[in-house]
Amino acid sequence: MFIAIEHVIHDPEGFQERGEEVFPLPEEFIVHHFLPATDFTRAACLYEAPSIDRLQSYLDGKLGSASTQRYFAVAESVAMGLPNRAPA
Repeated sequence: MFIAIEHVIHDPEGFQERGEEVFPLPEEFIVHHFLPATDFTRAACLYEAPSIDRLQSYLDGKLGSASTQRYFAVAESVAMGLPNRAPA
């Protein structure tokens, strides 16, 4: 499933440092887009993952208090610009 994430970044430097710990990703996750704001107080991401719960558990654990995330499943049937689905 495609999952969009909105990051509210409380500590830009800490977010960048912790973000490096996110990679390499477990095989079950694929990141397609990382779109940071110019002031690095917000970012949006698009992932493929088996579930929101699994992705949220992984990312929130890595990013800690540097940011707060909001996750939602993408309505694929009406979304625009989604990448091709990764091979299973």
